[in-house]
Amino acid sequence: MKRIWDLRNEFHLIDRIAITRKDFEAAFRKTNERITFTFNGWDGKSYNGESRNAYVLRCDLPGYEEARFIKVGKGIHYILEDSSILETATGEYHKEASWFLDVIKI
Repeated sequence: MKRIWDLRNEFHLIDRIAITRKDFEAAFRKTNERITFTFNGWDGKSYNGESRNAYVLRCDLPGYEEARFIKVGKGIHYILEDSSILETATGEYHKEASWFLDVIKI
C-alpha cells in the first residue's frame, strides 16, 4: 500500500485541503463494514478516548485499496491502523482517526 498522504496528490485540491463531491464519489465507496474509532482529542471532545461509530469507506485508486477511511461531516479521515487509543470510560481500545481532506459542494 502506498503512503496515505501521497493519495492527496491524486486529486485536484481546492485551497489545498478539499475535493469536490464529484471527486469524492468517484474515488471512494461506502462499505457495510463499521468501525468504532476515536479522534483522540483533536475534535475538542474526545480527550479520554471517547469513541464514535462510522461506516468504512474504501478508495478505488490503485495502491490505496487496503486503506480505511471514514467521513464525518464534511471531513474525510483515515484510520491509523497502528494506533489504538484507550477509552477511559469503557476500558476498550479503539483505532484513531486522523483528518485527511474535506469534501465541498460545487
